[in-house]
Amino acid sequence: MKETPLISIIIPIYKVESYLRRCVDSVLNQSYRNLEIILVDDGSPDQCPAICNEYAEKDKRIVVVHKTNGGLSDARNAGIEIAKGEYLSFIDSDDFISVHYVQVLLGLVNDFNADVAIAAFHSCSDVNFKFASIEKNGFELSKKEVFKLYTSMTNEGSLISACSKLYKKTLFESVRFPKGLRYEDAFTTYKLLDKAVKIGMTRNMVYCYCVRNDSIMGNVFDEKSVQVLDAFYGAIDYFSKQPEIRNMFYPPLLMREIFCWWGSKNVLKNDEMAKDILISYKENCKKLDFVETISKKWKLAFKAIALFPWLYSLYRTISPVRVGER
Repeated sequence: MKETPLISIIIPIYKVESYLRRCVDSVLNQSYRNLEIILVDDGSPDQCPAICNEYAEKDKRIVVVHKTNGGLSDARNAGIEIAKGEYLSFIDSDDFISVHYVQVLLGLVNDFNADVAIAAFHSCSDVNFKFASIEKNGFELSKKEVFKLYTSMTNEGSLISACSKLYKKTLFESVRFPKGLRYEDAFTTYKLLDKAVKIGMTRNMVYCYCVRNDSIMGNVFDEKSVQVLDAFYGAIDYFSKQPEIRNMFYPPLLMREIFCWWGSKNVLKNDEMAKDILISYKENCKKLDFVETISKKWKLAFKAIALFPWLYSLYRTISPVRVGER
């Protein structure tokens, strides 16, 4: 294995001129230097295209792609198509990384011969956030352990996110992000993790996810929110021949189904959609008897809501969700 392989960092960019320099600077300052930095300007209408060009003039490692707006998935896919690196990593343009981000992930690759390396990330809104010192705490995950974390009720390490990871490029030979859909990571990351032969992980938080009120994600419910259900239905179908993994996906699916039922009924005022989602929720509750990764209390809670959906509505009265405009 090469000790210093070329690593391609793909950064999709759209309307983030206030954050872009911080993001790109954090990549340029990496302790690991053999990088290809692909800035994908997704038709951004602000100063982002000019900022990208400015950086390309300063550092020969930077490649800029200017394209018409196609969304986050389309921008990431554009970066994948031209990437020359042996490994790929995705960074959202409003986030930033530790100076040791690549070094830590590549260390996992070398230590465990990993096809995917995963680091923890920190969610923050503090512009003065400082990363903690790095510790040697990497470990290898079995396929079962990976998906137990991926589907956990607390989503430890946020394995669903495409960010905060290093991927062997060959994993993308038959995988791309779905254009035009929200929750593109939920449609994609499980396939990459399944294709990986070996996976390494660290508890080091070397990626900072910037919490923004105006981001596409967040505490929002709108017409596109229900697309997350298709992502989980797709995962359950994908793992149909691996029942031990497939069954792990039912609890997080149920969490999202009942949320989408509530949102369809109370935010979108679409009673027909809400009815269909609730029917699916009740049917999927029957699968809980085959799930070994959650406690009896969680199973009872899901089944109680199936009998008395108003319990979830009561919960939402004290945990409000704002209506999205996107």
